[in-house]
Amino acid sequence: MKRQKLIVRLFSSYLALVMLAMALIIIFASSAIEDFYFEQNVNNLQARAILLDEILESKNLISPDSLQAFCQKLGDEINTRITLIIPSGQVLADSDEDPRVMDSHHDRPEVIQALAGGEGVSRRSSYTLEEEHLYFAKMCTNEKHAMVIRVSFPTHALKSAMDSLKFNLLMGGGFIIILLAILNWYLSGQILKPIQIMESGARRFARGKLKMKVPESDIQELGSLAKSLNLMAEQIYDRIRVITQQKNEQIAILSSMTEGVLALNPDGELLSCNRAAANLFGLHPKTIIGRPLHEVIRHTELIDFVTQVLGSKKNKECHISLFKPEERTLNVIGSRMPAKKGAIGGAVLVLTDLTQIHRLEGVRREFVANVSHELKTPITSIQGYVETLQDGAINDKSNSKRFLEIISKHANRLGQIVDDLLELSRIEEIQGGENQHLESTELNQLIETTLNQFSGVAERKSIKLDVELEKDILLDLNRKLFSHALGNLLDNAIKYSDAETTISVRSRLQKDKLILEIQDQGQGIDDQHLSRIFERFYRVDKGRSREVGGTGLGLSIVKHIARIHNAEIEVDSTPGEGSTFRLVFPNPSEG
Repeated sequence: MKRQKLIVRLFSSYLALVMLAMALIIIFASSAIEDFYFEQNVNNLQARAILLDEILESKNLISPDSLQAFCQKLGDEINTRITLIIPSGQVLADSDEDPRVMDSHHDRPEVIQALAGGEGVSRRSSYTLEEEHLYFAKMCTNEKHAMVIRVSFPTHALKSAMDSLKFNLLMGGGFIIILLAILNWYLSGQILKPIQIMESGARRFARGKLKMKVPESDIQELGSLAKSLNLMAEQIYDRIRVITQQKNEQIAILSSMTEGVLALNPDGELLSCNRAAANLFGLHPKTIIGRPLHEVIRHTELIDFVTQVLGSKKNKECHISLFKPEERTLNVIGSRMPAKKGAIGGAVLVLTDLTQIHRLEGVRREFVANVSHELKTPITSIQGYVETLQDGAINDKSNSKRFLEIISKHANRLGQIVDDLLELSRIEEIQGGENQHLESTELNQLIETTLNQFSGVAERKSIKLDVELEKDILLDLNRKLFSHALGNLLDNAIKYSDAETTISVRSRLQKDKLILEIQDQGQGIDDQHLSRIFERFYRVDKGRSREVGGTGLGLSIVKHIARIHNAEIEVDSTPGEGSTFRLVFPNPSEG
């Protein structure tokens, strides 16, 4: 439920009462004045009908024509519609219409009332003139005629007067409401000012400013409350200072720890959780305090471990694996908290994330194994052929020359592997650092320069280079590294493509990205290999890779160079049809 300010509630309540009172006054006043006007107009019509009755009695008017002429003349003079109606409802004369075309008036309310009781009044729309009128009818019985004298006039003037009166009443009432609202706001503020001062003092206390006193009001009740607040602040100041200091120290220590720390009460409910522990399990510390551990962290091994710690006086240690929010390996040490005599203490868990250590250890082992495997083959071959030459094959000129060529080939391969490893190490150092040497570069010119370096190799295999590039594209590039990455992709495309095929190099703009594609018509790559081809030393066909002279590091180098340029490397491939490598660069600009 949304809370309201007291001044708003007082002001709105008073304003609502004032508006209700003014509305009632306006409604009753308007109704009373309207009734008064109506009564005055009815009396006016009544007087005219009586006067008209006396005039008709004094005049010798018998024929319908004379009565019609009389009604028209007198109606124009007194600005009143006059209608003479016999008891059957037939109209003898009318000041505004021809009585011969008028229908019977026996059903008119005022006529019915006059025939029944002598007089009748109604306010309605005229069937003849189609305009609202106020009617007064009087039954007249004399020696010459028995008829109903009806007088009326339009009510639009009455309506106009009433509308003007209501408007003036509304304007006046609105003005009064505004004045009263201003006065009410001022008076409410004066009444609530001491309370606001008390509230401000209480807020200062809540912020820990307990030495600032609350001013004592001259209102007896509020003055006593202020005095009590000041006394309370003095009594708890020292206690809060000590508690705050201890808590801040504890929070600082726990927050600065890289290890996760969980504190539990004897029932397994969380008492404390530092930031590192919350990050490990994807939790928010403020929302989990006081809840049972098994509700917050759904991990069977951890819950069982906590049960063991709570049931033992010795420290416990175990390793657990997490899979959400991400896969991790944790070392958990649990110990009982000391408790007062006769009470059971809770437990403290310290969680150390070993994921990165295990990952680095795995990477190290894999890297050493891969490097050892890659270096072992050429070294073994070199050693074998050297021993063969040492055993006397050096004197066989035909074979010795071939052996030396093989040794040279494997030595060159060793050199390529070492160069690629050094290059990859250098790129990893550059990645994420400030010394990336990115500068605005005309992309097409750099691509064409790189293509020229491979045109000769492509011609020797009768491979056609088909180039289709967007014009005038500028990118922030490290020219040397980008050329190296593009060269690796082109070198692979040429190596693994058959003769008399085509390699396409295309660039295209797509929304706010630039896409550079290198497509070949080679042997293609199976789907099972696509997710791993950018790993170090990974080969789809190890025998063919070594045959064409690959080191297994080229695509890994391309991936790292792409990251330096905030680009993504993608690949699509169909076995037997070829592969398409795609570099996606963000935010290109036109030159």
